[in-house]
Amino acid sequence: MNAQQKAEAFDAVYDALFSDVFAYFNLCFGPQEAEDLCQEAFLRVWRAIDDEKPPDNWRAWVFRCAVNLKNDYLRKAYQTRLTQPLDETLPDESRPDDPARLAVQQAFSALPRDERELLALKAFGFRSEEMGAALGVSASAARTRLQKAKAHFAQQLDKEETPYDRT
Repeated sequence: MNAQQKAEAFDAVYDALFSDVFAYFNLCFGPQEAEDLCQEAFLRVWRAIDDEKPPDNWRAWVFRCAVNLKNDYLRKAYQTRLTQPLDETLPDESRPDDPARLAVQQAFSALPRDERELLALKAFGFRSEEMGAALGVSASAARTRLQKAKAHFAQQLDKEETPYDRT
């Protein structure tokens, strides 16, 4: 593949997936970390374009990279947090939030990591086959896990004492 073909292939993948990958990382960590992690994800895309056999499904492949990068970031953050003084790890409570939004965030945060991943991927429009490929499970397993995640999220949301209507 010559340089022009590689650049065109990269641009096609980047244009199709950047906003979804950024949104995924932004949902997990915020805009600063999302930028850094997106750069790493698309650096991996650039390298993969050179491979003799590029992925059949770029969307699933890129989101598998994104999930792996997120997990690596969390592991590193956890290790760093263990070595920082307690006051540096406390969340910023200085900005007021909408009570309904806060309730949704708290319910989402209370879910296990794998359930949060499934719900985030579904929110980005992934089909069960793509979710399964991104998470390394079958489409059927992804659908089953997604239904359980939705049920757990609804339970967590019901626990929150907030005046809002989920209908």
